[in-house]
Amino acid sequence: MGGLVRWKSHVDKLLRFNHMTMTLSAEPFRAEDSGAHAMYGRRRDSARATATLQYAFDSTLNFPEPFLTASPRFNSSFDPGLRHLPCVLFLHGNNPGGFDVARWFAGGLAHVHRLRNPLMPSRFGTYSVYNVQERPGQQERPGQQQQQQQQEPPFAVPMPPLGVLSISRPGYLESSPPHSPTFLAQAATAARLVESLCIPSVHVVAHTVAAPIALEMAGLAGFRRRIRSIALIDPQLTPPRRSRRLAERLRMLVPEWARTRAAYNALARTAGDKYFLQAVADICGTESLAEIADDPAMARLYEGIGVFFSHWGSRRPGVAADSLMWRQLDRRSWGLVRAPILCLTGAAGPAERASDAEEEARAALVSTRSSPEFARIGSAGRMLFPLARTSRMCLDFIYRNQ
Repeated sequence: MGGLVRWKSHVDKLLRFNHMTMTLSAEPFRAEDSGAHAMYGRRRDSARATATLQYAFDSTLNFPEPFLTASPRFNSSFDPGLRHLPCVLFLHGNNPGGFDVARWFAGGLAHVHRLRNPLMPSRFGTYSVYNVQERPGQQERPGQQQQQQQQEPPFAVPMPPLGVLSISRPGYLESSPPHSPTFLAQAATAARLVESLCIPSVHVVAHTVAAPIALEMAGLAGFRRRIRSIALIDPQLTPPRRSRRLAERLRMLVPEWARTRAAYNALARTAGDKYFLQAVADICGTESLAEIADDPAMARLYEGIGVFFSHWGSRRPGVAADSLMWRQLDRRSWGLVRAPILCLTGAAGPAERASDAEEEARAALVSTRSSPEFARIGSAGRMLFPLARTSRMCLDFIYRNQ
């Protein structure tokens, strides 16, 4: 029991640090939305309500390898210079769900970005040691230049750093419960946060049930032009089946001490423990084991996923609200989405399940004005995908749509 108490204390520290909160108006996003709301028969809530949103805004250059550190990294304000970087907004799902999950995805993308772009200053400027094959004055052997031109350009432009914005959706952890459990209301809340931070444009990365929220954001009047791209990870774009709804209700009944104890037994270990590796393979997929073995920094990111299954009482309102949002699902606004879309699908188990998930996503996205790209990850886990592989695919997609 003493070990469990120490682990709980450590988790409390992780969740208290590395974030800020902002109080936002819960009214509709913009006045010019009234025409769209009237067109789609949506009721405008005139009550002046507020919502508190938990978030973190950092850059890929100084993102910590442990995605949640045990010491404060933020003051009451952030660096205004981050607003000028290309921004990636992470929207978490509900299983698991919370600020820490979005922070984990941001940590994976930041680490992959640094691996691809280790900047090296020199008297000729700043170069990437991975991309640069030729420099002024460098002597080359016969035939080497032609071979290099076939492989890579001689002077590759280094990828600029990215801003990573992680939020807890309403009802999760320190974010206040939603005033209206609808996809549109949550999309408006996230859009209002982006506007309050004065971020000119965002690339959205959404996991599972957050996928409809990302599409609603891309359809908001006055905001849709700010969406540069949308990456959907294992998207849930249709109402869950009856068996899945029943499973979610049963999860709601599990007491917090039981969930915490289960997470502690399986995940409060080091990356070399066989029980930890077995649990990670079940949650994130078998490919995650290779990522842990190949990269110590990635292993540290995986070692922190035990925090996803703690503080269940602070996540329960969000899970309950997510189950109610499907009652008012309206895809008509998705016809206004023009942003490029990447859809990553996968399923633990037979390949037929992954194929069914992709076909469901194709059918749901057919109404958009975009031409979605689809990719399948066969080594997906029960809840999450392998972090490094997912981050690489999202990063490639983001830079193709700068």
